[in-house]
Amino acid sequence: MQRIILFTLVCFNLSIHAQSKFDQLENILPTGNDIRTSSGAPGHNYWQQKVDYDIQIEIDEENNKLYGKETITYHNQSPDVLTYVWLQLDQNYFSSESSSKLYNQDKVEEKMSLSNLNRYESSFDGGHKITSVKTIEGKDLNYFINQTMMRIDLPKPLAKGEKVSFKIDWWYNITNTQTQRGRSGYEKFDDGHNIYCIAQFFPRLCKYYDTYGWQNKQFMGRGEFTLEFGNYNVAITVPADHLIAATGSLMNEVEVLNAQQQERFKKARTEFVQPITIATLEEANERMLAGKSKQKKTWKFSATNVRDFAFSTSRRHIWDALNTKLPNGKTAMAMSMWPKEGDCLWSKFSTKAVAHTLKWYSHYTIDYPYPVAWSVDGEMGMEYPMISFNFGRCEEDGTYAERTKYGHIGVIIHEVGHNFFPMIINSDERQWSWMDEGLTTFVQYLTEQQWERNFPSGRGPANKIVDYMKSDPSDLSPIMTNSESAKQFGSNAYAKPATALNILRETIMGRELLTEHLKNMPEDGPLKHQHPLTFSERWKMHQG
Repeated sequence: MQRIILFTLVCFNLSIHAQSKFDQLENILPTGNDIRTSSGAPGHNYWQQKVDYDIQIEIDEENNKLYGKETITYHNQSPDVLTYVWLQLDQNYFSSESSSKLYNQDKVEEKMSLSNLNRYESSFDGGHKITSVKTIEGKDLNYFINQTMMRIDLPKPLAKGEKVSFKIDWWYNITNTQTQRGRSGYEKFDDGHNIYCIAQFFPRLCKYYDTYGWQNKQFMGRGEFTLEFGNYNVAITVPADHLIAATGSLMNEVEVLNAQQQERFKKARTEFVQPITIATLEEANERMLAGKSKQKKTWKFSATNVRDFAFSTSRRHIWDALNTKLPNGKTAMAMSMWPKEGDCLWSKFSTKAVAHTLKWYSHYTIDYPYPVAWSVDGEMGMEYPMISFNFGRCEEDGTYAERTKYGHIGVIIHEVGHNFFPMIINSDERQWSWMDEGLTTFVQYLTEQQWERNFPSGRGPANKIVDYMKSDPSDLSPIMTNSESAKQFGSNAYAKPATALNILRETIMGRELLTEHLKNMPEDGPLKHQHPLTFSERWKMHQG
């Protein structure tokens, strides 16, 4: 059945090079081996790497700098002997020495906004500043940085079943998302109380595959991520008046929350109908009027079996939470943080949209395994494990347009939905954007229609993609095109696979059969011939 799904996508992709849409599948799908079967499921010699992180972070709010220290433990579960490891340094995309300007060129228009003009200002000193790379014993390790990638030579060859730990210290200037843009950074407000949405902030291990070794393609801005799973312990030091949302469970709430917030949080764990406000709008205003705190607090988070970590911190934050019952009978906390500028929308819709997404993505695909899911106002749309940065702001009079409302709800459903693809079903986003964006957009459409019949979904139904499919063939790319090379990226990576899957659901397989197959996806791994992970195998591996 997984071959039916792939073949449907291939047939729908009208520009699949020399392949005929009527070729037999044996000419398209790879031959199975002992690592994975021809269906994509793990074979009897399946393996995947594991990486654990212990990270200490401090935000210098006055200078918008981030300082970090991390201890990385790399578990070699492959049959190969490794003499070096590759890490991603995504912040180097913003370095003055980066080649990003060569392959991401902008056109100067006759009329441009100030924020767009500011992007051409070149004095920003971005990028990771690596200050130390050492063994646990304190000996220097040789390393080499190539743009957004760093290779570290191991002190001795790492054989199968062995692990190695090493330490990295670094800092960088945090990007302004209104000028440098990017997928994370700080949003500047005129009153000086910024919102920090921090991601891609630490040197992190590249994926190591049996098929082509290290996935060390440069970060060029569009192609996202592929990472190893592991356990995270992260300590984040910020001004004492900040509130933090992050990947994982908060481990020291007694130390960082006041008594009233702790009581509200306790109540939220027993509430399954309406969100409970943990930090109010009035309290956020009081914190800002009091001025910036000179004291500091350290928030501690722990996350198990995740492939990345992100967080948001600000004194502007309002916070609510709702415990959510999942189809399998378990629960997860749906939570949101936002500033007063978005209160008209976020207080009404955000956390309910998070809970709705967890429920219906779990219904249509696999069970949500993590304890929390966050939606944070970062005036963007970006996803990381258990946390997403979304948009939606009020008009000056405190109202919102209907279009803004549906855009707000839709982006939350999409970005929270990414917890399933690719945060649980781990795909190689830097290589194959459609595997996470297309699958997420397909289930997003179903979930939006469960929120409200005739929800104005932008992608999913076949009629939504007609204009794109009628466009000049020279402007169409195969679905399997690399992320950096696809033309009309939104239609190619999001709309085309989502539409194909919707046709598969409504016309070819039927709703019940496709839903049954998607729910069994962790076991037989459809579309996994490009990458080794299946959820159930990963879960068993890390639990056992």
